[in-house]
Amino acid sequence: MADFLEIKSIKKEDQDRIMEEIKELIAKKKKEGIFTEKEIQEIEEMKLHPLPDIQDVQSVYEDFLFKKEE
Repeated sequence: MADFLEIKSIKKEDQDRIMEEIKELIAKKKKEGIFTEKEIQEIEEMKLHPLPDIQDVQSVYEDFLFKKEE
């Protein structure tokens, strides 16, 4: 499994620790029969989409937040 985690706000050591925990949890679920090898591979191949930035959706909230009360 390739590393997929990149959180710029935390140290590399913490990222590595989180990746190890994720790998251990996946291995445990595989051993318990919750995940099959095929399901794990499908998850690995999924393309993740970034979360929208608040600046991208600000216009949705602009009228609500700054509307003067009457």
